[in-house]
Amino acid sequence: MPSSFRFARRPSCLLFAAALVLTAAAPAAATWSIVAVDPSTREVGSAGASCTPYVAGIVALAPGRGVIVAQAMSNANARRRGVQLLAEGGSPSAIVGAISHPSFDDTYKEQQYGVAALDFFDRPAAYTGASTHAVAGHLLAPGVSVQGNILTSQDVLTATMDAFTAAAGRPLAERLLLALEAGAARGGDRRCGTQTAQSAYLVVAGPDDAPRRPRVRHIIPGQSDGGPNPVHLLRDAFGGGANR
Repeated sequence: MPSSFRFARRPSCLLFAAALVLTAAAPAAATWSIVAVDPSTREVGSAGASCTPYVAGIVALAPGRGVIVAQAMSNANARRRGVQLLAEGGSPSAIVGAISHPSFDDTYKEQQYGVAALDFFDRPAAYTGASTHAVAGHLLAPGVSVQGNILTSQDVLTATMDAFTAAAGRPLAERLLLALEAGAARGGDRRCGTQTAQSAYLVVAGPDDAPRRPRVRHIIPGQSDGGPNPVHLLRDAFGGGANR
């Protein structure tokens, strides 16, 4: 897939220090997302969607290392600390343990995290706080973590993971998008009805990508209530036909 920098409606900022971070003006209370790594290409990436204006604020990539999402109440400090630890070679379990501890964050029970790392391919990690809003949970498999809250059902998580697994052998960006579409097809964010979400993103970085120039970057910011499904808009921006 060639480098992509298409946006819907307006551009956004995509950087943080030596690692790639998607930031927003306000916290993004995210709903469902997937983080994954590809050991054959050394790519790291994520896709997510939510019934909030800017879900892209949840993700941070450390090219050549791994990826983290910080959602639900979306603790920006946890996201920044997590990607720093990834860049230093930290394991997903150690990272999740550090940022979901009360000594780091007294609101940790309201947070949700997913982390995958190339050097710990078989050991992704996730955390779903006891105070996150139902339906909430996460699923893990080698190289991938799927997490969500305020979902229509557990089927959103299962469908997302199943679609990613079934697309083994395809480029990472395609697998992530297929997974997100599968979650949307099962209802996505329960707050958005048939629209399933208001914003979505897809981002993938190769091991040698500059922090500001990941090879794939698509961000669909907030769509109006009852407007287009941002996951469909993400497919249109990515190309390759619809899977709706």
